[in-house]
Parts: sequence; structure tokens; C-alpha cells
Amino acid sequence: MTMWTDADWDKPGYVNGKRDHLFVKKTSAGAVKCTLFNFKRPHGRAFHVAWFAFFACFIMWFAIPPLMVTIKKPRCGDTSSDLCMKDCVAGGSEFLRIYEATAGVAEDDLAKLYKDKQCAKCFPHKGGKGMGCGGIGLDKNQILVSNVVSVSGTIIIRVLIGPFADWAGVRITYSALLVIFSIPGFLASTVTTYEGLVVVRFFISLVGGSFVITQLWTTIMFHSNVVGLANATSAGWGNLGGGAALAIMGQVFTAMKKSGLSNDQAWRRSLAWPPAVLFATGLFAYFMTDDCPYGNYSEMKKRKAEEPAAVDDGSDLQGGAEPVSVAGRSLRVASVNWRTWVLFLVYAFSFGVELVVNGNIALYFSQAFDLSQGDGGLAGSLFGLFNLFARSLGGWMSDKFNERWGVRGRLWALFICTLLMGCFMLVFTNVTKDNGGFGGALGALGTWALFLAMTEGAVFAVVPYVEPTAVGGVAGIVGAGGNCGALGGNFILRIGTRPGFMLLGWLATISAFLVPLLWLPGVGSMFRAQTENLSEAPAPALNLEEKKVEEAKPPATREVQLTPMNPAQAPSMNPAQAPSTQQSMQPMMAPVMYGQPGMMPGMMPGMGGMPMQAHAMPMGYPMMHGHG
Repeated sequence: MTMWTDADWDKPGYVNGKRDHLFVKKTSAGAVKCTLFNFKRPHGRAFHVAWFAFFACFIMWFAIPPLMVTIKKPRCGDTSSDLCMKDCVAGGSEFLRIYEATAGVAEDDLAKLYKDKQCAKCFPHKGGKGMGCGGIGLDKNQILVSNVVSVSGTIIIRVLIGPFADWAGVRITYSALLVIFSIPGFLASTVTTYEGLVVVRFFISLVGGSFVITQLWTTIMFHSNVVGLANATSAGWGNLGGGAALAIMGQVFTAMKKSGLSNDQAWRRSLAWPPAVLFATGLFAYFMTDDCPYGNYSEMKKRKAEEPAAVDDGSDLQGGAEPVSVAGRSLRVASVNWRTWVLFLVYAFSFGVELVVNGNIALYFSQAFDLSQGDGGLAGSLFGLFNLFARSLGGWMSDKFNERWGVRGRLWALFICTLLMGCFMLVFTNVTKDNGGFGGALGALGTWALFLAMTEGAVFAVVPYVEPTAVGGVAGIVGAGGNCGALGGNFILRIGTRPGFMLLGWLATISAFLVPLLWLPGVGSMFRAQTENLSEAPAPALNLEEKKVEEAKPPATREVQLTPMNPAQAPSMNPAQAPSTQQSMQPMMAPVMYGQPGMMPGMMPGMGGMPMQAHAMPMGYPMMHGHG
């Protein structure tokens, strides 16, 4: 196993072992060097494996919806039966052989024959809307229920997997998730009943927990001045898998059909490759990546045990609770803060709606605009592809508004993105085949997707200010809001896909007007700044992930740190007078960065860029919220 020490990271580009750049860095000669595609261990390797694993999870998670046009078809019957060879004959012509239209049979008569509820069972190769057989026989309500179940398991695992990752380490947790839950992915290609499909989709939904581990991994590897960008980019590129699934799965199915396979054979084999990618990625993550900048936790603890005992330096006084219990306390604190639930609702109508769209858009396009299964999935993939850049764009916009108007600017950025997201969703639902056409629908879909992804980034740019002492808890609840929104959204679609999308559009628009109600401690609201003494703002909690890394290091390489002092005892000082990063790293001082307040084990940090300029400060000094 490869291990590193503080001496290995005592060089430009790294702070306390964490990388302080993502896209580019300046060399000692002043030149700019691209580092985005750096695949070296541990930082670059962890970043790229994290987002790719999340991307692969999303593809398997949403591999079934693009094929639903075929999966819902009736099961095929015996093509040599009397039904197929005698009864299903068009216009009194000779026996209609499979795949060949007998001379003299009109095209319209053939279409009616292929769609007939009984005769459709005789055509295992026939594609097209409502034609042929080869599925497991699903009705509309069964499809909606399976879509609801497909996002339900994620709510559970997102709460549990963070503490587990803190106990076992990110590398082992991610590897186990990928390998174990590739199994239901393989089983999806074997289902023959509606009940089997529901069970399989529930277990497949557990791969949604990969979002938490992805964010945790990049938080451990990247410094606070760039962790927001790293998190937003890894989350956005991972979410891109939803759009990729819509674009790829339909085309894979079409290629299978062209090779001569029947409908049944084609969709089953199309579902086999995503879990294979997950399984391979899980093995690679286990053997070829690291938990943190210093190596793997297990090896670090083993090396620490071999070191001679060191004099107690006070570093173990940073907290009295176990990581799991601290994470639980963070959730409790966040849950009683009403501001958490405002962001919960906003995220429910952004990321939650995205999950609803990923599960239904291919079928919607196929039915509303008379597209083939492959073309419907390709058109719907446009929605997810905006995650390539738009989520990061939302964080960037929030950062720029913060530079101009302080933290209150972040609230304005969130309000604008959310309002435009809701408005363009309403525009999309009013575009039909006869009103705007397919081109208009694509244009509205793309604009809606742009502001939806930007809203997701802007939401997590505000998260660190809701409850600075429990940022992890707030982030966990807000993140779960996305999956709760997906559950509710899929139930809403029971009234019909277009009416359901329209209702979700109105709810998303209304959620924008919840943002002006937010009053952030030490900051104020969109329309009014807080004028009270900012020293009364809550002090940031300890970063327990950094604590865990520090505890696993050998005593000789630890930084000496003191128990945080009471915020009320902190000296009054101007942020501009805060000690430099180098000064703050001296003994008896612990660096606390503004951009990473209160991170808890297994929870997601603010993904929209850093909340404000990073200043290293003495542990316990009250957090100063910049505002305009």
C-alpha cells in the first residue's frame, strides 16, 4: 500500500495534505498548468474515480426507463399456436407468417394486427408504439409504482451510508456499494413479473447513496478554497449519468434488434452491461485508490500502532463523541431549524423533479411526439446532459453574487434560478406536437434543464449558512429532500404525465417564493441585512473528517491542537487581521476555514463553491458572515 506523510505535501498546491486546485494551477515559473485530468494518487485518482462511479451508478439506476416502451409490452405467446397461425390473419389473406407481410395486406391493417391485444403476442420482433410483444406486461399504474419504488431506497441509504463510511473508510464503502448492488442490476435482466421488477428496482435505487460518498471523498481530498468547485463538478458529472442512460440505452437496444434479436432478448441484454461496469469500477476503487491524502485508514492506523507512544499533545481533546453519534446530533440540530426545511422543499422541486424526469421523459416523448423508443430516449437525454456544466454554473453564479452583495447575494442567486426553473418547466408542459412541435419541446426542455441544474448548485451554496454548527446535518436533510420530491412527483404523475409535469412546474415556481423568507443568522435576508453584532453568530463545529485523518496519522506527524474555546471568550478582531494560513498552522493553533464550517462524517458540503473567502483562524473564533 502507498502511504504519504506531511513531508510529501509540503509543497505548493497543497495545504494540510489537501489539494488546493482542481482545474488549473500556477507553476513556480508563473505558467498555468491544467490539472483537471491528473489521474495520480491520491487526490486526482480519488476525484476521477468518485465522479465516474457516481456516473456509472446513475446509468444503472436509470437504465430501465428508456426501455420501458418495450418492457411494458405483453409477454409473447407460442408463435406456432392456432392463435398466431390461424386466428391472427389480416383481411382473409393466407396465413400471416411472422416478420413477413403477405402480399395484398394493407399497411393500416397490419398496424391494427400488431396492436391487437391478442395478436400482438405473436410478433416477438415487432417494435413501435403498442406493437408486438416481448415485455412482461405492465399497465400504466404498475409503471408509475415501479418508478416510485426506484427512488425510495435512496432516502434510506443516504442517511445510513455516511456514518458507515466514517467507520469503514470511503474506499471500502464505495467499493462494497458498487460490487454488492451490481447484483440487482444483473438480476434486472431476468425479471419476468411485475413484482420481480419492483423488488429489483428498489435494490437498484440503493446505488443512489453513491452521491454521499462522492461528496465525502472530494471533501477529504480537496482544500476548502476549492472543495466547493470539486464537489459541484463531481456531483454534476455524476448526475450526467441520468442523461447518458437515456441516450445510450435506447441506442444499445436498437443495435441489439438490428443484430436479429427479439424484443425480449434485446432489452434483457441491454440491461446487462451497466452492472458489469459498476462491478469493475468497484474492484478498481478497492485496489487502486486511497481513503485520504495520507493513504488508507487501515494502513495508517497500523503504522500508528507501530510508532512509539508519544506524549499527549492535546490533539485528542477535539471532541468527546464518536463520529456516528456526532453525526446523529448534527441531524437532530438541523431538523429543528425551519430554514433547513425551506431548502428541503426547493431541492425537492429541483433534484427531485430531475429524478422524475429521468424516469419518465423517454416514454413521454415517445407517446407525445410519436417517436421510436431510441429516439425518445435520445431526446430525453438532453435534460440530463446539462449536468456537464450547469450545476457548477449555479455555484459559480452564487459565488459571483456573493462577491458583489455578500451572502445575501447567494439568496438572490437561488431565488432567480428557482423562479426561472419553474417558469420554463411550465413552458415545456405547454408545448405539444401541434403547438411548438418537437423542436419547441427540445428548446424548452434544454432551458428548463439549465436552470434546474443551476438551482441544485445554488441550493448547496446556501446550505453552510443555515446552521453553521451542523452543516452536515443540514446537507443530509436537504439532499434527502431530492428523493422525497421524486417520490411525491411520481405519485403526482398518476393524473397524467403532461398534467403532472404542469403541476410540478407550478409547485417549483411557488417554492422560489419561499427563498425570500430565509433569514440567516449573522447575515439577514434577501431584502434586509442583519445589523446586530455579528459575533453572536454561531461558531463553526469541528471538521470531524479532518480529525479522523489526524488521529490515524502517527504521533510524530500530528499537528498539535487545542480544545476549541467558547465563542464568547474569543477575542474581538477584524477578519482582515486574521492570521495567515502559515501562521495558523503553528503549534497550539488549528486552521478552520470559512468555506467548510461544521462538516460532519458522511455528509455533503456546500456544492456551489465556497461560502466566502477563506481565512485561517484560531479554533473557536466565531464565524464571520460577510454580507452586503
